Amino acid sequence: MVVRVLKFFEKYDLLLTPATIVEPFPVANSHVMECDGRQFENYVDWVAIAFAITLVCCPAMSLPCGFTSSGLPVGLQMVAPPRADGQLLAGAKLLEDSLGLLGSTPIDLGLAT
Repeated sequence: MVVRVLKFFEKYDLLLTPATIVEPFPVANSHVMECDGRQFENYVDWVAIAFAITLVCCPAMSLPCGFTSSGLPVGLQMVAPPRADGQLLAGAKLLEDSLGLLGSTPIDLGLAT
């Protein structure tokens, strides 16, 4: 698998994937129980999409990139080749600037300003 990942990054600068497999769920739920007919027994099972790429030593981060129609945040996972942390951060900065989401929040947190 590592060879395939390295081959991918010979052609592409970054890999962009969803940060999670579902939109935000109620805070009372400890984890996603099911998605598209697949059952998840615990928290680790459903977050595999986010951490699996790090098993091949690729730096990754999640960046807020928008909101659902109901105002819930949507994240994008950005992945760079192994040891390319600077490339990852530069790509995240470019995306953040392009989307114009810096400082935006999806919901009123009820905090005094």
